Amino acid sequence: MKNLIIVLCLFLFPPLFFETYVSAAEGPVDMVYVPSGYSMMGTEYGDLSAENNTKPYHLVYLDAFYIDKYEVTNADYAACTAAGACKEPEGFDSKTRENYYKNITYAHFPVVNVTWQDAADYCAFVEKRLPTEAEWERAARGRDDNRRYPWGNGSPKSYHLNLTEIPGDTERGINYIKGLSPYGAADMLGNVAEWVADWYDESAYQYTDTENPQGPTAGTEKVVRGSSFETDINSLHAAARYGMNPADYAYTLGFRCAKSIHEAASYVTITEDLVSELKPEFFYVKAGNENGIFLIAEPGTGYNTDLIAVVPNGALLEVLVGPVNINYSKWYQVRTQNGETGWTISNSIVSVDHPM
Repeated sequence: MKNLIIVLCLFLFPPLFFETYVSAAEGPVDMVYVPSGYSMMGTEYGDLSAENNTKPYHLVYLDAFYIDKYEVTNADYAACTAAGACKEPEGFDSKTRENYYKNITYAHFPVVNVTWQDAADYCAFVEKRLPTEAEWERAARGRDDNRRYPWGNGSPKSYHLNLTEIPGDTERGINYIKGLSPYGAADMLGNVAEWVADWYDESAYQYTDTENPQGPTAGTEKVVRGSSFETDINSLHAAARYGMNPADYAYTLGFRCAKSIHEAASYVTITEDLVSELKPEFFYVKAGNENGIFLIAEPGTGYNTDLIAVVPNGALLEVLVGPVNINYSKWYQVRTQNGETGWTISNSIVSVDHPM
């Protein structure tokens, strides 16, 4: 009964429960969930603390995604080299430590001295990808408050990030819990800077796409986001960006990976002609709220289950199984127009035989 109540609340009141529910849903290990939606990116023209290549402040829409909570570690990367899918870093030393990469003491410290292609190869090996810089910035700053740092606008402190003379080198990502981003990602500033997917263009923000921006289609440098343990404290800004030759590497540079979440189901206009062509096993979403429904992995559960997709009102669903009676509710297994398969309850979908 407890799970049923949770599920009903999620379907009826997603504006209140959406981010909490999805964060609680079982996702990839050591990744954090970043919800879809509009947010601001870059900085305002009047922000004298920000470089011109971060301007203007502009609106972008991003699909939901996962991003690594921590920067990829030496141990993570070594598994890829052992499998023959990655080449070893260009150098094994960090700034102050000899044989840093192969020393078990630093196994859970961020890997450094990797090129952009090294980073991309590793992410592909673990069935992920490098984040776009728009995704990276959303994960670092959140959606709405134009914060300068992942933790807010309060001045950087030694407990927020690795930006100190001691140790003057990399540290484990779990060391700075108070510096986590709004979504729970660590070391978005400090420790090591990070490769992202985009080609670099100093003026890219003046013409960027407003929906899932991917950056320029070509270039000579790749974007680096974040900062390192060597960054000057006055230069810290979660919107900061710069370019590097993708073949270069540094002891201040690492990366993290991202993973796409299945896209929300497409809208379909329900017409009389369409109804006459479809069989009764086709339904459309007609939830009691503007955000539609969640599609989940198992029927009759809600809190401890995988999120498959967020399906908007008006989306067409093909019924595969059901109705199945569980906890006094009817459940259907359905397939979206995007090919995603999951379960939903009957009071959120309507037969195409009925008008919208």
